[in-house]
Amino acid sequence: MKLPHLNAFAMVTAIAVLGGCGSDSTAPQSPLVGSYTAFQWVTTGGSGQTNQLNIGSTLQITLNADGSTSGHMHVAASNGAPAADFDLVGTWAEENNVVDFTQAADTFVKDMAFTVQLIGTGVVDLVGDQVFSGTRVQLTLRRAGDI
Repeated sequence: MKLPHLNAFAMVTAIAVLGGCGSDSTAPQSPLVGSYTAFQWVTTGGSGQTNQLNIGSTLQITLNADGSTSGHMHVAASNGAPAADFDLVGTWAEENNVVDFTQAADTFVKDMAFTVQLIGTGVVDLVGDQVFSGTRVQLTLRRAGDI
């Protein structure tokens, strides 16, 4: 006679536990979610090598759990090219440890594949290294808080 009572208790407990596992969680859907800042950014071309961070270029991008991005890139004036600013609103996707960005802004960021590198406990880098029109761009983005 206690068996039906026990089954009812088990069922109520299971429903309560499953109810707590709903999609209302604020936990990130991916370990890559977070804000990233350019940690290393070097360009190499016909005019030689330039450390973009040293001359004032900046890049910050946030990867949101819903697959969207926000952020800003400032490219400092260099070698006769004027300074430029870009809005990095768009989307991101990860497959096989490679992150790809889709953005309206016409920058190299959307054309570069970024390899995920786990540097240490909680430290994540997104590393891109690609040549565009004869200029090699080496960019490492490090998740904020890990710098």
